[in-house]
Amino acid sequence: MIHCLQSAAKVNITLRVTGKRQDGYHELRSFFYALPAIESLTIEPDYGHNVKDVISVTGEMIRGRNILEDVLAAARKRRGVDPLHIRLHKVIPPGSGLGGGSGNAAALISWLNSLGEEDEHIRGEEAGSDVPFFLNGGKWAFAGGRGEHVESLGVDMPHFHVVVVIPLWGMSTARAFSLLAAEYGGLFPMNEDEAEKERADILSQLGSKRACGLLPNDFCTVLLKEHLEYADVFNAFQECGSLGWGITGSGSAAFGLFIHKDGFSRMIRSCSHMQWIRKILLVE
Repeated sequence: MIHCLQSAAKVNITLRVTGKRQDGYHELRSFFYALPAIESLTIEPDYGHNVKDVISVTGEMIRGRNILEDVLAAARKRRGVDPLHIRLHKVIPPGSGLGGGSGNAAALISWLNSLGEEDEHIRGEEAGSDVPFFLNGGKWAFAGGRGEHVESLGVDMPHFHVVVVIPLWGMSTARAFSLLAAEYGGLFPMNEDEAEKERADILSQLGSKRACGLLPNDFCTVLLKEHLEYADVFNAFQECGSLGWGITGSGSAAFGLFIHKDGFSRMIRSCSHMQWIRKILLVE
């Protein structure tokens, strides 16, 4: 039997780094919005003898270890799991800040957990900092800690059309934090209370369809210095009627939120001359 799964992505409506933790991770305050059904997985158990897992990837390339291998390793520490043939179709390039790999991991974890007892379930934070959101966060959520503390927001929000602009370059998390450390020298613009108030204010503005402009993300400053091209796409978002726009995660993708669908076609025309853009995702 073949099992077909959808894999979500996300954008960070806000992202503030408020300090460095003793475990080496950074303390974050973020506001997530889920982008459903961006990528897909098919899973087929293989009951043959002496068979190993096979993970095949189409679309975008993954270099190095696939996060799905870590999920399977975590599952087998708890119980027996038959070898699997997993076909993963990637739309999101690694290093985009859209949580594509975390969404893949969450889809596989949900499937594995559905087959086991509760005491055998895999926790999202075992696979990655963004994975708990995909498992527990719903469509809108606040996140804290290194991402493992997720508060799903049961709020009645407007429906947004999202335009995601993926550039030719990627940004690794390690390099992004290195640039951030060089920019701020270990001191960050906001403390936890300030960041929590800020994201609550942004939630209120978007909930009432008020324009927010450039959305707060501590990585935006350093990415703009690295790539001035972001200013062009930010201007295009504003001119095309986006309520809010910015960088997602630690980069490299930019995004804009639209109430009216006609912003899609206007953005496509505005971005047609920007040769540095690799992909545009239109998510309804």
